[in-house]
Amino acid sequence: MPLQLRLPSLLIATPSLMDPSFQKSVLLMTQHNNDGAAGLILNRPLPANLRDGAFQKRYQIPSHVPVWLGGPVGTHQGLVLHNQGGDAKATVQHGDLRLSVSEEAIDGLIHQVEKEREEGRDRGDILYPFRFIIGSAGWGPKQLETELKAGAWIQKPFDEKLVFDTPWQEIWTKALEDFGIQPMDIAPTQQTYLN
Repeated sequence: MPLQLRLPSLLIATPSLMDPSFQKSVLLMTQHNNDGAAGLILNRPLPANLRDGAFQKRYQIPSHVPVWLGGPVGTHQGLVLHNQGGDAKATVQHGDLRLSVSEEAIDGLIHQVEKEREEGRDRGDILYPFRFIIGSAGWGPKQLETELKAGAWIQKPFDEKLVFDTPWQEIWTKALEDFGIQPMDIAPTQQTYLN
C-alpha cells in the first residue's frame, strides 16, 4: 500500500537536498494520491514584484504586490494563500488555512500590502497572512515517496504559526529545529535520484 501523506502537511527539505528548485525550502502539501503529489513552496519570495500584465489583468492585483514562487510547474497560474478564514470559494480549506483566487482573497491580499506600505514596513520584516503564489511543485506516481525514503524531505504536520507567524527567512531553519536538526551539522550529498 502506498504511503499516504496527511493533508495539509509540510515538507521540509533536508540540508542534503541540493536541487536548486527546492534547496532550503518548506512546502505546503496540497495533494497526494496514486497519481502523484503537489504542493507549494512557502519560503521563496521572488526578487521582483508582480510585473506580469496578464496576472495584473486576470486577478486585478497592483504591480507592487510581492510574489512568491510556489514551484517550477505552472508558473503562469497564481493563487492566494491565507489564514484569515471565511472565503467560502477557496479551493483548499483546513481550519483557517485557505488557497484561493476568490475576490475576497484578492481583496484581503491587496488590503494587507497597502496597510504594510502605509506603516512603512520593509518587505523583509513583514509577516504574511496573505501571499500571492505563482507556480507549484509536482511529483509523479511514487516519486515523492522515493525522495522521502531517501531522506530528501521530512514531513511535518501543518503548523500555522510556522507558516504565517515566522519571517520567511527563518521558516526552513525553525522547521528543522523542531526535529532537533541543526542544518549546519549535516553535510550536503549528491542525489542521483533527483533529476
